[in-house]
Amino acid sequence: MAGRKLFTNQSPYGMNVTLVIRKSADPRDQAGTKDFFLSSRQSQWQEYGNNIDIYLNGIKLAAVFNGAMLAQQYIVVTRGSPLDNQLNMNNGVDFGFSNNTFFVSTRQVG
Repeated sequence: MAGRKLFTNQSPYGMNVTLVIRKSADPRDQAGTKDFFLSSRQSQWQEYGNNIDIYLNGIKLAAVFNGAMLAQQYIVVTRGSPLDNQLNMNNGVDFGFSNNTFFVSTRQVG
């Protein structure tokens, strides 16, 4: 079974999201990416990977606002790191915006 998470854009801006999928369990290996768009205040379930490649290695965000493009990325480099645990131990991922920067938080969705 592929990985599956609920992604929620809590920011006032639409954004392009790229999921970086880990190959097997080693963060040094990647199994590809998955791209999708989230409008402001939108939630969407997304499946990624396959029955072996179920872990996220990172998330890349890009949004256009105030005449500029802002892009941020969060990439795991060590298995068991706080980011690794945040991305792979919960099934809900929320994107917010504050002080001209995006932030990522996770939660468990019932």
